[in-house]
Amino acid sequence: MIQDPISTEETWLQGIPVSPGIALGKIKIQISGSKEPVAYEISPEEVDAELVRFHQALQATAEQIRALRERMIQISGEKDASIFDAHILLLQDKVILQQVQTELLRRHQNVEHIFYVVMQNYMEVLRRVDDPYLRAKTADMEDVMQRVINNLRSTEPLEDEEEEEEEEEAQVLVAYDLTPSDTAAMDASLVHGFATEIGSSVSHTAILARSMGIPAVVGLDQALLKVESHAPAILDGYKGVLILKPTQETVEYYNRLQVEKEKAYKALEALRDLPTITRDGRNIRLSVNVEFPHEYSGIKEVGAEGVGLFRTEFFLLGNPAGMPDEEEQTRYYKKLAEGCAPHGVIFRTLDAGGDKLPCERLCTPEPNPFLGWRGIRVSLSRPELFKQQLRAILRACADTPGCGIMFPMISGYTEVITAKHLLQECREELEEKNIPYARDLKVGIMIEVPSAAIMTDVLAREVDFFSVGTNDLTQYTIAVDRVNNRVANMFRPTHPAVVRIIGMTITAGEKACVPTAICGEMAGDITLLPLLIGLGATSISVGVHLVPIIRYAIRNLDYGKCREMAQLALNAPNSRTIVDLSTALARQSYPALFE
Repeated sequence: MIQDPISTEETWLQGIPVSPGIALGKIKIQISGSKEPVAYEISPEEVDAELVRFHQALQATAEQIRALRERMIQISGEKDASIFDAHILLLQDKVILQQVQTELLRRHQNVEHIFYVVMQNYMEVLRRVDDPYLRAKTADMEDVMQRVINNLRSTEPLEDEEEEEEEEEAQVLVAYDLTPSDTAAMDASLVHGFATEIGSSVSHTAILARSMGIPAVVGLDQALLKVESHAPAILDGYKGVLILKPTQETVEYYNRLQVEKEKAYKALEALRDLPTITRDGRNIRLSVNVEFPHEYSGIKEVGAEGVGLFRTEFFLLGNPAGMPDEEEQTRYYKKLAEGCAPHGVIFRTLDAGGDKLPCERLCTPEPNPFLGWRGIRVSLSRPELFKQQLRAILRACADTPGCGIMFPMISGYTEVITAKHLLQECREELEEKNIPYARDLKVGIMIEVPSAAIMTDVLAREVDFFSVGTNDLTQYTIAVDRVNNRVANMFRPTHPAVVRIIGMTITAGEKACVPTAICGEMAGDITLLPLLIGLGATSISVGVHLVPIIRYAIRNLDYGKCREMAQLALNAPNSRTIVDLSTALARQSYPALFE
């Protein structure tokens, strides 16, 4: 097969921007990946020796990860270094370690192959999860797995011991994929930016790139076939573009743009301690969505007003046994609540089952998981496990006022009443045992199902707040599976029906003095922010890294103008009109964010 020659002219490759910034340098290609270790039989007498070898590899891996953690502390502080705490915890995971030992005794095969198979099983569960943030965690698990396997291969050099002569010039790294360890180990004085063929904006690799200030682009299809080693390139982390062999005119343009962007970023940082308030005085609570313990320290650093959505299902990651006991849950929740004080935390109860992380293995797969056993349906069908979580949240928030609890996947009145009844039972049980608990815990529900949205005037009498999950609400309203490539282009959160449902929810809440928050991906889109503010949202919850940008945008919006635009949007016949209306006001209000 004859391959097309690499172009000698300026070429633009479009990908997905995950870390802002501009990098100019020469292409450096990195080829890596995890291969399945060769399996071979061992005798029963060799099992103990294999286990010793395995634990030695775990210890060596832990030392390497701790060294990377220290490096990250020196580069960007404790917040981002704590990402590697999750890697250490994975090495100590009792369920995984026990499964490796069980399989070793059952199969009588070499331990590196056993470990590989066990880890691949867990990663396969994550790959099938709908939530892109959780799906991205496979990179972390693969990173740890590969380090352990490398340390088990005594005949091969360890990754950290490999020495290469680096050229003393700016580089733009191009790879199929990069692990968090790859990213943390980068020499930022040489690697000015990187691009990968696969990846997502919510992966730890992307998070680390942002924290280290390294521009990054992912999703560059077949990039390795199109680039030429040592050829000049420009990486645009704002637009998600890799420019190969740029002209002098393009280089000069990006040199000027770099200077302008640096000035704009310093202006955003200066706003950290300022209130999130529109130009005409409307207060908007700006909080964050978090999931993992390593994210806790970043909440105050960006000046967020607490946590608007804490996804408690992170406990299921790598734990096929299900949720931990009440005591362990209490410790985790308490740590987060105390770390966010005086701002509160909204704990979403277990949102598992269906297309998300399974809380228990099903004998047969569900024919339609999106309409199946998930969210509050799982919790109400397992009341004792549900009550463990409810008691843990009540106990954890005993000394931290302003916290709340939120029930997911609510479809009607009966589910809300039943969940509240179980919550009251938990209060009475704790009272009877003289165990301190939060007496002012707010109770809210996720508005994700159209039937709940239609009933918001009734449901508002039973809750303290609403939180709109725009991803699922869009999916259920317009009957589009957002992970089905055949119809994914039809998934539009600005569909007139979705916008009307959001407006209807907010209006019903206002009449009952029940505030409405927006916590889906729509909340972090600066082009749609004027629409959400105009519809009346009083709280916006986004990823930690988006807080400075969203704060700047809100402070430059006029609520009156947003309100007028939103009324036009509510009468618009199609999605395109709504997007154009909101985008026009966004560009008018904060043009600097679009430059």
